[in-house]
Amino acid sequence: MLRIEKIEIRNYRLFRHVKLPRLPQLTVVVGANGSGKSTLFDVFTFLKDSLTHNVTVAVARRGGFRELVSRGQEGPIAITVQFRDGGRRWATYVVRIVSREGHVVVDREVLRYRRRRYGKAWSLVDFRCGEGYAITNESAYGQEGVEPASEEYDLDNASVLAIKGLGQFRRFRVVSEVRRLIENWHTSTIGDDVGRVAQFLYRSHPDCLDRVCKAMSDVVPGVNRVEARPTEDGRLVLRFQDRTFRDPFVARFGTHSPFFLNGAGLHEVYWLAKEDGFAQARRAATSQLVKELVKEGDQLGSLWRQGLFAGAGSQLIG
Repeated sequence: MLRIEKIEIRNYRLFRHVKLPRLPQLTVVVGANGSGKSTLFDVFTFLKDSLTHNVTVAVARRGGFRELVSRGQEGPIAITVQFRDGGRRWATYVVRIVSREGHVVVDREVLRYRRRRYGKAWSLVDFRCGEGYAITNESAYGQEGVEPASEEYDLDNASVLAIKGLGQFRRFRVVSEVRRLIENWHTSTIGDDVGRVAQFLYRSHPDCLDRVCKAMSDVVPGVNRVEARPTEDGRLVLRFQDRTFRDPFVARFGTHSPFFLNGAGLHEVYWLAKEDGFAQARRAATSQLVKELVKEGDQLGSLWRQGLFAGAGSQLIG
């Protein structure tokens, strides 16, 4: 099962250019109001909207291209997501969006794939403005002496993602897997008994019940009983003591609450801060000061409250 390994964003609202590499299974994103947490989650929703409909619809829902592109920039809006499966398989999906003569189109869409032991990547999908090719023998990848074979395609609409159509065919197995993963992204917001808020990105998964219960028991203070049950539509309802929240499969979450930070590991925490009007992402594990203080016994939530996450705010907001 592929999961998110890295995301890179260019010219998307506050994100002039941001990279979040080496994302662990649980990633906590913290920051002051207006630092870009909601925008980060919206990037995932934007990809899902683009796949479910097309990029024209996804951009229009966000006020149009001029409202979506970073201030002072012409574009393109570019999103790169790298997926990994236990280090054995790597898939990198790149989509680049531009506005031409008043029309929003997919300027470039690429899906690269490789297995670590073979090294060399194949571009399973490569499209420019609705025209491109797809590898038709991806199942033979890695076999000695086999070279990629491809077919060319011409989409009816340059605002439609190529993986939307190709992902419906069995012979495009990896394309289909990436498509399903994006289609199953959801976001949800929950709060604890004193109103603190966390936002979640999650997806359906066979073992999500156990993982959600374990994750939430670890990070929500004072919660010693977590119950979950599936709904008729296949999603989850979680009950924290006497409160019920819907749909929180924890894959990534952003928060204002220091208590959530206290339940996270050093390598699981990123923070967002503005520089020259644009958001930048920093990783707690790369801050020597934070590392030393955690080693001495300080909690991450307390360090944030003290203002030691530079630019991330130093008080509980929201």
